[in-house]
Amino acid sequence: MYEDKNIKVLKFFNEKAEKLKNLSFTKITLFKQQSSVSISAKVGKPVNVRRKGPDEEAIDAFVLTFRFFIQDNEKSSFRNLKKTYEGLPIPQQKKDLFNLVRKWLNEFLDSNSILVINGKPLSNRHILEVFIYGGLSHANEEKKKEYDMWMSNPILKPLVENEFVYILGAVLQYILYIKSLNEEVIKEIEKSY
Repeated sequence: MYEDKNIKVLKFFNEKAEKLKNLSFTKITLFKQQSSVSISAKVGKPVNVRRKGPDEEAIDAFVLTFRFFIQDNEKSSFRNLKKTYEGLPIPQQKKDLFNLVRKWLNEFLDSNSILVINGKPLSNRHILEVFIYGGLSHANEEKKKEYDMWMSNPILKPLVENEFVYILGAVLQYILYIKSLNEEVIKEIEKSY
């Protein structure tokens, strides 16, 4: 049955969302609010910039699962989930709610972060893509160069890392909201069988 295939997609999305929710990255970043940057300086001494928050291993583990929501070759990506929602036998208002949350997510990703490098404001999406496709999972040559430049600068590195952690945490909030919506939709569809 066509609906069964769509329910499987929603359940898969929820399974991956639940995994993200239970990772140490999430516990540190969202529940303990422990991602920050501190800057200290003394006259005649170098500036010291440090990031506090999830470590590299926690970030890597998070990104490994996070990719299921952003890569279009995954049935659970936001873009592909839009197609799934379009085919569901549910009220239009639930489809509209999904589209609204997806729109808000894209607006957040397309908005500028607090960082400006070489006079150019960096969007949240750009930071996310440079980290994921230039440093953590895929090797896009152009993004890799930019990532390496960021990581080689001792002042810039903790700042962009902290922004990346913030962006991941913010996107996770959208993922968890959609997980909740998926649960409602699954119950609604299963009740109609």
